[in-house]
Amino acid sequence: MKERRVLVITHGHFGEELVKSVEMIMGTQDYITAMGLLPGRSVDELREKAFEVLAKNDADGVDTIVCCDLFGGSPSNVALSCLGKSDCKVMLGVNMPMLVQLAQDIHDTEDLDELVNNAAQAARDGVVVKDRAILFGR
Repeated sequence: MKERRVLVITHGHFGEELVKSVEMIMGTQDYITAMGLLPGRSVDELREKAFEVLAKNDADGVDTIVCCDLFGGSPSNVALSCLGKSDCKVMLGVNMPMLVQLAQDIHDTEDLDELVNNAAQAARDGVVVKDRAILFGR
């Protein structure tokens, strides 16, 4: 099975902190790189950093899964531009359940499409709404 790496691209330090939180549960995740669009930094700088990660991953012969926080923002524009540079997968709407699922399955799921689809489902399933009725067993 081909090695996989994950690139998380977000607004600010969200992605870096998200990865740290996942590592609290799953242990060190050396194959995940996080970067963010920071105040005073340009989108072009972020894009170049992302392309450098993709180029290294491609040179190493590994698959890259790019996870981004929000569809429609500048980081998602960078994430989607990665599709023009590499044969990668892009997942928009990253959350902790998505990254935990990726961390859990990345070395065991042979099919890359199955891996990202399972992670996307975990992201959706991880959003749960509760109200006071839960206190009364309803």
